[in-house]
Amino acid sequence: MLFSNIPTLRMLRTRLGCEEQTKHGVCWYECNTTADKVAYIFHGVTGNKLDMIPLAERYVGFGYAVYLVDLPGHGGSARQEINTYSDLDVWFTDVIKLVNRPPHLIIGTSFSSSMLYHALSARLIPPRTRIILGCPTPDVSRLASCTYVFFSKMPEVLGWGMYNLRASQYVRALFALKAQRRDAWLWLRESERSKKRSLALRDGLSLSALLCDQNPYVAEVPMEYQDDITIILGDKDNVITPRTSLIMRRLLPEAFIISVPNAGHLLQFEAVSSYPDL
Repeated sequence: MLFSNIPTLRMLRTRLGCEEQTKHGVCWYECNTTADKVAYIFHGVTGNKLDMIPLAERYVGFGYAVYLVDLPGHGGSARQEINTYSDLDVWFTDVIKLVNRPPHLIIGTSFSSSMLYHALSARLIPPRTRIILGCPTPDVSRLASCTYVFFSKMPEVLGWGMYNLRASQYVRALFALKAQRRDAWLWLRESERSKKRSLALRDGLSLSALLCDQNPYVAEVPMEYQDDITIILGDKDNVITPRTSLIMRRLLPEAFIISVPNAGHLLQFEAVSSYPDL
């Protein structure tokens, strides 16, 4: 079998001993909870916590207790009334309170990087917390924008059916995944099957609308946070424009930027080894 020697995301989760918890409508996996250092990891729109298991494995290896959290309306987390980034700030700070462990490291991915950026600009994250903004989206490509507009104008049932067609999944994979890695392709296929059972199209679109209508990458992040921020970008990411690196450098001049060769927008699958021990 072509993929027989590659562990699935669920196999990795079992190997790590991650347990699922749900409190007050927030669902997460918790892994290696006896460790002193604590990392929170958030996924992107239409994803779920299972997608982030490869990063959980990496940071458990670095000695962290890892908490992988489902965004509102994604995975096992309940749908919330999120109309502004301020609403999302409340949800984010509630997550930290529910888990009840102060973060040493917080990792965002795509949309959730915008959530962390806004929280930083609002001074809602404790100083000296290490932050990783994975594939941030301050300037999305025309194709990504058109895809959002296309699905946002369709009836829910029809749109979700088209989104989950095998052909649509294949096109998304070609668009977002650039590394020629068998494990990344296997994990993406597993992710697509998982989201079909744990997501409604409107939940993904409602968060995407925040980014389109209220782009948070205009506010200033206080300078005292910036030394603790790392930005990771794939140099073949088609979801964002080539201007993204320059925009992030202008917004966060003291942050450290990692550009990953031959990687696209799914860094949690195709560029796990680029995530540093902080």
